[in-house]
Amino acid sequence: MQFPQKRKLICVMLASALFSSASFAADDDVKLSDIEVVGTTPLHGVGLPKDQVAANVQTATDEDIERVQALDISDFMNKTLSSVSLNQAQNNPFQPDLQFRGFTASPLVGNSQGLSVYVDGIRVNEPFGDAVNFELIPESAIASMNLIPGSNPLFGLNTLGGALSIKTKNGFTNPGHSLEAYTGSFGRDSGTIESGGSDGNLAYFVTGSITKEDGWRDYSPSRVEQFFTNLSYADEDTTLDFGITAVDSDLNGNGASPIELVAADREAVFTHPDNTQNKLRMFTLNGTHWLNDTTMLAANTYYRKSDRKSFNGDGGEFEVDGGGNFVDDDGDIRTSAGTINVADFADPRYDVEVDGDEVEGLGLNNRSKTEQDSWGFGVQTTSFKQLFGRDNQLTVGASFDRSIVDYSASSEIAYLTDSRGTDGTGINLLDAQVDGNIDTNTYSLFFTNTHSLTERLAMTVGARYNWIEVDISGTSEGGEQDLNESGNSHTFKRLNPSLGLTYKLTDDMTTYVSYNESNRAPSPSELTCADKGNPCALPNSFLADPPLDDVVAKTIETGLRGKNGPVNWNASVFYTELKDDLFFFSSTEDDPADPRLNVGIFDNISKTARTGLELGAFGEVNKLQWFANYSYVRATFEDDFSYARDVDGNATTFNVSKGDRLPGIPAHNVKVGLDYAFTQQFSAGLTASYHSSQYYRGDEANDDKKIAGYRVVNLHSRYKVNEHLQFFAKVDNLFDSQYNTFGLYGEPGEAGLEQYEDQHFVGTNAPRAGWVGFKLTM
Repeated sequence: MQFPQKRKLICVMLASALFSSASFAADDDVKLSDIEVVGTTPLHGVGLPKDQVAANVQTATDEDIERVQALDISDFMNKTLSSVSLNQAQNNPFQPDLQFRGFTASPLVGNSQGLSVYVDGIRVNEPFGDAVNFELIPESAIASMNLIPGSNPLFGLNTLGGALSIKTKNGFTNPGHSLEAYTGSFGRDSGTIESGGSDGNLAYFVTGSITKEDGWRDYSPSRVEQFFTNLSYADEDTTLDFGITAVDSDLNGNGASPIELVAADREAVFTHPDNTQNKLRMFTLNGTHWLNDTTMLAANTYYRKSDRKSFNGDGGEFEVDGGGNFVDDDGDIRTSAGTINVADFADPRYDVEVDGDEVEGLGLNNRSKTEQDSWGFGVQTTSFKQLFGRDNQLTVGASFDRSIVDYSASSEIAYLTDSRGTDGTGINLLDAQVDGNIDTNTYSLFFTNTHSLTERLAMTVGARYNWIEVDISGTSEGGEQDLNESGNSHTFKRLNPSLGLTYKLTDDMTTYVSYNESNRAPSPSELTCADKGNPCALPNSFLADPPLDDVVAKTIETGLRGKNGPVNWNASVFYTELKDDLFFFSSTEDDPADPRLNVGIFDNISKTARTGLELGAFGEVNKLQWFANYSYVRATFEDDFSYARDVDGNATTFNVSKGDRLPGIPAHNVKVGLDYAFTQQFSAGLTASYHSSQYYRGDEANDDKKIAGYRVVNLHSRYKVNEHLQFFAKVDNLFDSQYNTFGLYGEPGEAGLEQYEDQHFVGTNAPRAGWVGFKLTM
């Protein structure tokens, strides 16, 4: 049976969207290589030609990721994509904070998340805190990715500054078998197997990998085990893909260190351990079906179980009264052992002593356990019927997502060891014990319609309606605070519109303009940490708190893109305004400057903004492939407010003024990449980047010095012995540059480092490192 010409062209576009580097043809008169398609909804049913997308979408394939030899998808984006940078808040390569256009995707609960991430149409932001764990996305399973900028409402919640949409491999698109392994610096060893094939209408794909390393810092080993498989069916009218993802990770990222300690020993850690164990099991079913020659139905359903355990050995502050009894701000302390005295901690193995009314030599073991179960479905129809005699593409859809989260946390008093590790005492702080349950339902309706007003002018109109219900129950403060109190059922509703226009100035140049809106509902960790009279130790303490407003983002973008000979180029400017942005204040009305910087509340601030410019070009000349990107992001507070912070033991108030910069966001990012095929067998390349200075987290008033900007160069090479065997090697940080990517404030003396007085803590970079490996294909 032959496809009708209209459907044949659409199918070619879909195939092109899956692997844009393909050069085969569905028929003699339809070529894939001339068409680049971008998915406009999370479901990968049908997309639009890139010329009709009113945004600077960045795309990549598995071949691009393999060529750069990136550790994972976040590392690849940081090395190659415009407006992307990484903050090493945890100082573990598997746990970065990814910044895009001044918005964050982070594994740390409590960070203000602003990016949505989808894998095969399934949103993988964690239900608790909207966090993103990049190690839970198997790199070897990725077929292609789109980084969609702006507040595109069609990508649902959390798409304040952008969306990352990933499509996985299947046996039709990725046949063959391979074994890959590499080894090198930091004791990092990795092995990956991959196999795919098809027989008529059926296909399979399976991949698995194990990566382990000792880490370049002290006490920082990590291990990541990934598995993905896909079983597929396809005929002229229907496709089905059933996927299973299983990932286990055991990560030690011991966080930022005092800047004086880093100067003395870059490998040293402040306190340890800071261990996170993630366990993911995800089952997905995606399908498409042509109802007729001009209408496609696409749907998916999923079940996702994501469990997380954390153990953080940390410094702590304890006060005693005149009799040596531990007390809190109210004059007493509630522990699992009742009233305790400093004498109870006498132990010749540890140095515990009283200095005035403070106890030195003790810390905390903070434990948490998060069990997250989520499931849901999405469905959409896309019609290609002409309207008013011109091409028109209408997509209408709906989705439902439900998550149930069980969260528990505790803090145990611990001894600090000579290496600033911790040994538990078995005595817990009752006011830090939490047992919470969160039930979230999200209902969405959406549509998008692209109409060709003329042969050169296309208009896209869309909207998404979100209805989110969040119910929180359980207990905190050792069972004394009931989370079932009134105010812990929260509902957020909003209709978010979008509008875009594209115009082909010439056959090789297009201009566009767009406006879109999106929203993010406050996460449970934010909703339960908003009472000004009861600050929480993030994220360990939940309280029955007053409601917060959802964050609303509005983005306008305009730009040009085109092609001049072998050079593809783009230029764009954008402005995103966030109303009721959520911010963590380490202060309260009752305590204007709690010295523990992780203690405070979440609250809405009136407005923040991101203004930016992006310039990019890439091309291929003979044996050389190259790219160059420059971006400028001005992330600012657009509201006046005050906050307090401890400075050298004194409560100090800081005033934020309109125009002050948001911390942690470099204004300038420059990236260049080159790949040259010296022979048919040997190729080599580099990526080089520059990231400008940024403010420390906690310096929202911009009163302090900045973290200096930095430059880094990475090399990669590959030698193909024959069609089955190749060797590869890479060097990261070629010139062994020393720089910092993140900063905040802390108290070095909390962990026994009284010789250090500087309150600046930094997340620093890894030294020069190299790896070598091989890949065997069949």
